[in-house]
Amino acid sequence: MAVKNKKRELKPIEICPNGHYYNSSRTGDICDVCGEKLDPPEDLSDEEIKEYTYIEEQDRVCGWLVCIEGLNAGRDYQIRDGKNFVGSSSCMDIQILGDRKIEKKNHMVIAYDSRDKATTILPGESQGMVYWQGHAIFNPKELSANDRIEIGESVFKFIPFCDEDFDWSMLNKKNL
Repeated sequence: MAVKNKKRELKPIEICPNGHYYNSSRTGDICDVCGEKLDPPEDLSDEEIKEYTYIEEQDRVCGWLVCIEGLNAGRDYQIRDGKNFVGSSSCMDIQILGDRKIEKKNHMVIAYDSRDKATTILPGESQGMVYWQGHAIFNPKELSANDRIEIGESVFKFIPFCDEDFDWSMLNKKNL
């Protein structure tokens, strides 16, 4: 039986500004070690820049989690329309790196509902606990500005962007 020589395709390896090596085909322009976002290449055409910076409607920011205590203090995490699954894995909508007590998958869920114009926190399906305003949560809780959220060894503050006064759906109605 003859063995065919398979040509191995090398995966693109990048180096982030902090010196970490990571696979850009898996995480795009974000280092999966430290979460640092890379700048776009400088030699892009106008059309390539437009495509590189295009934001789809479902990817528009609706709020933020801002880490105020822990390894990632000062870092913000964007909340998008719909359910945002939070964990340390690169397959999560909100990936929090460095805090080893944050579960890899589904530690918690932050959901923005554009119809009700409300953001809700839910415990995930993992073993990790979620604390809202210092209390463990086991059921969904509607979030308000500056609410305190604790997972793992990290503490976050919730900052809303979309609410009763503004929502991305208003762009079509008011032509802002």
